Amino acid sequence: MAVKKLVTSPKVYVIMLIVATALLMFIGSISYRQIVRLGKSAESVSRIIQVDMHINQLFTTYSQIQATELRYRLLQDSTRISSHRVHLSKTMESIKTLEELTKGRPKQQNIIHEIRNWQDSLFISLNHLKNTPFSKSVISDKEKEKVQKVSSTMTQLNLLRNQLYREEQSELTKRKEEYASQINFTPLTTLFLGMFALFIFVVSFIQINYLRRKTATAEKFLNGILTESDNIISYLKPVYDSAGDIVDFRIAFTNEKIESILGKSPGQLANINLSDAVSINKENNVFKELIQVAKDGIPREFNAYFIHNGIKRWFKNTATLMDNGVLTTSTDTTAEKKFTRNLKQLNKKLAVQNKALIQTKAFLNNILESASNTVSHLDTVRDTDGNIIDFKYLFTTKETENLTGRSSTSIIGKSISEVFPFVRENGIFNLMVQCANDDSIKTHKAKYYFMGEWKWIHTTLNKLNTGITLTSYDCTDIVTSKQELLELNEQLTIQNSILKDAEAVAKIGSYHWDLATGKARMSDNFYRILECEMNEFEPSVENYRYFVHPKDFNYFIESLKSTIDKKHDGNFNYRIVTKSGKIKHLKHSGHFVQNEFVGVIKDITKELKDAQTLKEKNLELKRSNTELESFNRVASHDLQEPLRKIQIFISRITEESIRNSPEKAQEYLVKIGSSANRMQNLIRHLLAYSRLNKNQKDFSLIDLNEILENTLEDLETPIKEKRVNITVTNLPELRGVAFQLEQLFNNLLSNAIKYSSVLEPRKIEIDCQKIKRKHITDEFQKKSSQYFCITIKDNGIGFDQSNAKKIFGLFERLHQKQDYSGTGIGLAICKKIVENHGGHIMADGTLNEGAVFRIYLPA
Repeated sequence: MAVKKLVTSPKVYVIMLIVATALLMFIGSISYRQIVRLGKSAESVSRIIQVDMHINQLFTTYSQIQATELRYRLLQDSTRISSHRVHLSKTMESIKTLEELTKGRPKQQNIIHEIRNWQDSLFISLNHLKNTPFSKSVISDKEKEKVQKVSSTMTQLNLLRNQLYREEQSELTKRKEEYASQINFTPLTTLFLGMFALFIFVVSFIQINYLRRKTATAEKFLNGILTESDNIISYLKPVYDSAGDIVDFRIAFTNEKIESILGKSPGQLANINLSDAVSINKENNVFKELIQVAKDGIPREFNAYFIHNGIKRWFKNTATLMDNGVLTTSTDTTAEKKFTRNLKQLNKKLAVQNKALIQTKAFLNNILESASNTVSHLDTVRDTDGNIIDFKYLFTTKETENLTGRSSTSIIGKSISEVFPFVRENGIFNLMVQCANDDSIKTHKAKYYFMGEWKWIHTTLNKLNTGITLTSYDCTDIVTSKQELLELNEQLTIQNSILKDAEAVAKIGSYHWDLATGKARMSDNFYRILECEMNEFEPSVENYRYFVHPKDFNYFIESLKSTIDKKHDGNFNYRIVTKSGKIKHLKHSGHFVQNEFVGVIKDITKELKDAQTLKEKNLELKRSNTELESFNRVASHDLQEPLRKIQIFISRITEESIRNSPEKAQEYLVKIGSSANRMQNLIRHLLAYSRLNKNQKDFSLIDLNEILENTLEDLETPIKEKRVNITVTNLPELRGVAFQLEQLFNNLLSNAIKYSSVLEPRKIEIDCQKIKRKHITDEFQKKSSQYFCITIKDNGIGFDQSNAKKIFGLFERLHQKQDYSGTGIGLAICKKIVENHGGHIMADGTLNEGAVFRIYLPA
C-alpha cells in the first residue's frame, strides 16, 4: 500500500469544499486543520524514521568494528583490513545526517555531539589496540587495559544511543499531545472558522493544492527512505474478534526490505494477516509485544528470532503506536548476534587460555628457578642507524647468583657490557649480535673468573622476538673430566705400550677367551714365547694343543676344564714345545671377567733353573749358618776364655809388680789390658749383632715409656757425671721385642751422652708423633698406613751430613779410638733392631751443632 493510504488524500478536502457549501464554515475549518496536522505528522514520522534508521545504522557499524577488531586480536588475522578506518567516512556521514535531521532540537544536538566525541575516543582506542604487538602466549596488562578501554567507550556510546531514542520518543509523544490538544480545541473554534470560511474558500483551495503537492513530495521522500533502508518498516492494523480482543495484525504497509527476508514483495503481503505471513511470531512473543503496544500505546523494544526456509535470523524490533495501528522497525541483528556469541565463546576460551597461561607461567617459573642452568633474556639496544650496540637484561633466574655471585635484582635493567664488561673480549658479544641479526642458534664455551675461582661456562644463544635468550651452565667438571679422560687415554696408550714391553721383558704372555663365542685373542709376546710370528695362527684351544708337551697335555686339558667348570682362578704349571722344538716351562694363571676368561702365562724356565740353583745355595747357606753358629759358640766360650785369663794375669802382674817394674813396662801392661777389654767388647757386640733376628712370635704390646725409664736408670751414672738434661714427651705403645727396643734406646742415648758438647749445657730431647704414610718425606719401603716417628735430638758434636748413611755401617767409626771409645757396631745394631720391627732409622747432623735421629716404627 502506498504511503498516501497512511494519511487522508488532499482530494478529500476538494470534495469537502464542494460538498460543504452549506456547512462551509465548519467543514472548511476542520479540513484546514486536518491538512496542517497531516503535513506535520508526515514530517515528524519521516524525521523519526530517518533518525531511527541512521541511529541503528551507526551503532550497527560500531558493533561490527568492535567485533572485527576483537576477533583480529584473538585470532591474529593478518589479512584483515582495519575496520574502523573503512567505516570512518560512513559513520561521519551518519552523524552529519543526524545533526541535520535534529536541527532546532538542542537536546538531540548535544547528544549527537557527545556521540561524535565518544566516536573519536573509540577510534583512538582501536588505533592504539591495533598498534599494540600481539602475543599469543601471554596477554599483557597493557593490552587488557586497551581492550577494556574499547569496551568502556562502546558502553558510553550505547548509553547515548538509548538517550537519543528516549528524546525521539519524547518528541513523538509531544507531537501526539499537540495533535490531541488541537483535536480538543477544534469544537471551540468551529464557529469562528465558519465565519471566515467563505472568505478563505479560494485561499483554502490554493492551500489545499499546495499541501497536496507537499504531501506528495514527503511521500516520495519517505518511499525513497523506506526503499533504501536496511531495516524492515511495517505498519500493522489490529484485527479484533467479536469480544473486542486483538487476535492478529493485518499488514497495512511494509517496505521492500521484507522481500529479501520472506521472498515476497510488499504488494504480495498487503492486507495479509501477520500470522499467515510469519507464523512463528505467535511463538516468539512478537504478538504479545505488539498487542501490548496497541493497548497501552507505550513504545517497546524487543528482540525476536525468525526462521524461514531453515535459516534462523535475529531481529531487534521497535514498535510504536501510530493512529490505530502499530509502526514497527525491525533490524537484522543476526550478524551482530553471531559476533556477540562468538565474542562470548572467545572470551570463555580466552579465560581458559589465561588460566592455562598463568598455570604454564607458574610451571615455567618453577622449572626455571629449580633448574641448575642459568636462563637470561636480553633485549637489543640499537643506535639511530639500527645497529646493535649493546644488550639489556630483561629477565634472569636466581641461579645466576650461584654461578656469577651477582643477584638477579642487581642485573635486571642493566646492559651486559656494564655488568660483565669482559664479554666484548672473549667473543660472546659478537655471537650475540650475529644471533640477533640472522636468527640463528649459537653456542659458546669460555673460561670466566667468578667468586674467586675460574669456571668453564657453556652458553647457548637463541633469538626470541627482538632479543636473545642465553642458557648457561657450569661445565667446569665436564671440561676437567674430558681433559682427565684425554690424559687417561694417553696414559692408557702408554701403559699398553709399556705392558707390551713389560711382557717381553718379563717373558709374559696374555690372552682373552670369550666363552660364549669361543673366540680368543693372544698378546704379541705370547706368540714370541711360542717362537711364532704375530697372528701366525688363529687362537683357539684346538690350535694351541699342538704346542703343549705331550706328557703334560692331559694335565693341561683337565686343569683348564676344571677351571672353567668351577669358575675359579686357574693356577697351574705345564710344559710346551715351541715352534723350533725348545721345551719351556709355563706358569698359567687366570680369572673370569664377566663372560670372558683372562689368562696370563709366564715363561718360568729360567726361574725353575734359578730355583734349583737357589735351592743349592740355600743348602750351602745352611752349612754356612751351621758354621757361623759354631763360630758363635767358639767366640762366646773359646775366644772369651783366653781373654778372661789374659785380663786376670795382667791384673795380677800389675798388682804385684806395679812398684818394681819400669815405667815403660807398666805402660805396655796398661795397653795390653785395654786391648783385651776392647776385644772382649767387640766379641760381645758381634754376638749381640748376630743374635738379632725378626721373630714375630717374640712380639708383644710394649709401653715405650717403661722401656725408656729402664734405659735412663741404666745410664743414670754417666747422665749425672756429664749433667745432661733430658726432656721426654709421652711415648706410645706398640708391638715389638722389649729387650731389642731397650737396647735401641740404650745405644742411641749412650752415643748422645758420649758425643755431648763441652762448650754448652748438654741436653737431649725425645719426642714422638703419629704420621700418615703419605706425609712421610723420608724414602724407605712403607708397608704400614701410619707410623710413629720418634726423634732423639742432642746438641753434641754432631757429624758431617755426608756421613749420614755411613754411620749405620758395621765397624764404621767417625772418630779415632783414642778420642772416643767404641767398637763401631752400636748404630749398626740400632739399624738392625729398627728393621726387625718393620721400621726405618735416619740421622741428620750438623758438625759442632748436634744430631737428630728419626726412628719410624709401624703404628
